[in-house]
Amino acid sequence: EEEGVMNGRQVLWLVIIAGVAVWFWKSGTISKDSAPSTAPAGSASSGGTASGFAGEACLTAVEQASRRMQEAATVFARTPIDPAAFSAASDGASSAISSADGKCSGGGWTSEQRAMEEARGALSEMRAILLDLAGALSGNGSASDVPRRQESIDRHLDAARLALRG
Repeated sequence: EEEGVMNGRQVLWLVIIAGVAVWFWKSGTISKDSAPSTAPAGSASSGGTASGFAGEACLTAVEQASRRMQEAATVFARTPIDPAAFSAASDGASSAISSADGKCSGGGWTSEQRAMEEARGALSEMRAILLDLAGALSGNGSASDVPRRQESIDRHLDAARLALRG
């Protein structure tokens, strides 16, 4: 009878471990798409895995640029507006956008190219937001398009994520 209890406990632990593993897999903590590769990064023998990393690197850089751009918009939204603080935040966002732009060229396979195209669309909207905010700060424009542009950025990022998932 003790052997049956022990076996039942083992089954319970296996079910718990399997449940946690599935949760990690579904939540994205453990990637569904990429398997560990022992091929060098420059090797084409990985069947597109290296280029998949390029798509992920592009998307990560664009998401970072988006956060930096949102920080600049937050500085702009505070009253009274501190032009020096906005300039510093805007410069940081511009730098992040340029960095992301450099990571979002090329693409090895069709879905990755589509993801990078969407990412570049988001970067274009981010540049437009920074221009709108700078224009509004100098009195030569309006920031009224910022919410619409932010929605467009979100749509581009969602489409890029979807394209990378295949």
